[in-house]
Amino acid sequence: MSRRKSPRDEIPVPTQLPPVKELEDQDRQKAKQRPRIWLWTLVAALAVVLMVVYVVILGALGIYDGLKDRARQSQQSAKEHYELGLAYLEAQDYELAIGEFEEALRQDSSLQEAERWLQEAKELVRRQVTPTSETRQDAVRLLYTQAIDFYEKGDLEQALGVLDELYGLDTEYQRENVETMLTTAHYQLGQNAVRADQLEDAASHFEALLVFDPENKDAQDQLNLLNLYMAALNNWEQDWPATIQALKGLYTLAPEYKDVRFRLRDAYLYAAQDHADQGDWCRASDQYAAAVEILPVESTVDRRDDAAIRCQATAEAPTVTPTGRAAARATATPTAPAASATIEATATTASRAPGNGQIAFASFDAVRGRTDIYVVDLSQGDARLLWENASQPAFAPDRKRLAFRNLDPEHLGLGVLDLDRNELRELTDHVEDSMPAWSPDTLQLMFASNKHGDRKWRIYAISPGAVRGEGDEWIYGHMPVWSPDGSQIAYHGCDERGDNCGVWLALAGGFEPKRLTSDASDTAPVWSPDGSEIVYISARAGNWELYMVDVESGKETRLTEHSATDVAPTWSPNGNKVAFLSNREGGWAVYILDVRSDRVQKVIATGDGYPDPVSEQLSWIP
Repeated sequence: MSRRKSPRDEIPVPTQLPPVKELEDQDRQKAKQRPRIWLWTLVAALAVVLMVVYVVILGALGIYDGLKDRARQSQQSAKEHYELGLAYLEAQDYELAIGEFEEALRQDSSLQEAERWLQEAKELVRRQVTPTSETRQDAVRLLYTQAIDFYEKGDLEQALGVLDELYGLDTEYQRENVETMLTTAHYQLGQNAVRADQLEDAASHFEALLVFDPENKDAQDQLNLLNLYMAALNNWEQDWPATIQALKGLYTLAPEYKDVRFRLRDAYLYAAQDHADQGDWCRASDQYAAAVEILPVESTVDRRDDAAIRCQATAEAPTVTPTGRAAARATATPTAPAASATIEATATTASRAPGNGQIAFASFDAVRGRTDIYVVDLSQGDARLLWENASQPAFAPDRKRLAFRNLDPEHLGLGVLDLDRNELRELTDHVEDSMPAWSPDTLQLMFASNKHGDRKWRIYAISPGAVRGEGDEWIYGHMPVWSPDGSQIAYHGCDERGDNCGVWLALAGGFEPKRLTSDASDTAPVWSPDGSEIVYISARAGNWELYMVDVESGKETRLTEHSATDVAPTWSPNGNKVAFLSNREGGWAVYILDVRSDRVQKVIATGDGYPDPVSEQLSWIP
């Protein structure tokens, strides 16, 4: 069958189609529209840019106008400050004028007239005679009123703050009153801090007072006491000897200071226990005895007695050695009580003797609880008993009599022993009477006593021929001694308020007293034979040492420097040496210091530890 042809097969397809007229017209129309769209876009963009520029110009013009207004305001303000400055300058309120001129220049630095008047005002302030302007004076007066108000109300902290501010503004304003309030406030606040155990604060108050008033001895004395107490606390449980030394010095100066009495007792007990733990019963006994002297508690007494028995049981009998060490058995004079003790003496041969003559000293026997007086001959090195139950020996210048403190319960007071006849005279009858000292002509004896109800130490003079006399009261003080010419006395004293303590001098009779040394702990003075120097002891360095002061110039010199206790100085008859008591080798002994060479030589051991070493005294005769 043949395929039937379709109409499509009959129409030939051209190789290129003719353009469609309608499509071509549409294309031409679109081509004509494109340029117009871009034109309008460009025009719109230009319009936006022009608008922004316009706005920016308007803003700039506004800022410019604002700056111009501000500049005009600054200039106006500068002018006002300038005119105020001129007004203050005319009123002679120069400091306020300076402030106005500086403000005017800050707002308008081109104001040359303000700069000129500023310099003028500064020059006028510099030339002013008065240190402050009226405005400052007003402020000072206001502060002064506030300080008085706080001070009278007892608000010392607030008063101190206001006073410090006032003093910083004007050191001359009501100076006497301001200084009185400052001194009192610092001192009282320091005392309050001590009582509250705020020791660092207390020290800062006393130190601040001394910066403000370096010559204030009250503050210096309180600071010294505080430093001793703090030294004891710092050494507590670390170094008992150092603790005891600090507390002993403090206790001697101020026995009622805080809890020093109980602390010293406890320190002795702890030290004694340490010695007992090491089997050193003799030292333990000494420490227990010292604790009993502070507070005689029964349990402590029992410990002391037990340690003393153990010490006696373990003690070795003394033997002679090549160095001359020997035991000297004490022998009593016919009228003296029989001696029953043996003391160990370190003697030197005559060729090696550190001096000539005889030295009287007291020896404490811890086992018997008794103090006896011995005398050692330096040329031979032996010691003999002079009197039992006695201490503080003092040879008369004529070497015929010995005054001492009698500790016999039936004969308490001061006694005078006739060395040729061995006869005793009971000079006074108060247990508190102590520290006898002969006048150069031997017609009077001075002594110290706190026998009155106020327990204050006073110095008395009495005839050595008196019997149970009271003596004539001379002056408040302790540990008196005559000058070699008899015109003056040296003693441990204080001023009328009980402050500024130390070694003082006065005319015989106690007239015209004046302070000689610089530390409150200075005590136990002794004159050199020529009267030019005085040796004394002081705890100013934390423990008792020997010092010397030139009587004329007041220059002070330290003679010993040792961790032990050095006390009871006395001059040699020729003035070249000083004898003293010390425990520098563990036990107590008499030592001699050559003042020229500083050489120290041990003379003789004196027995057990003294209950109160500071109150001991030696006496040296040719």
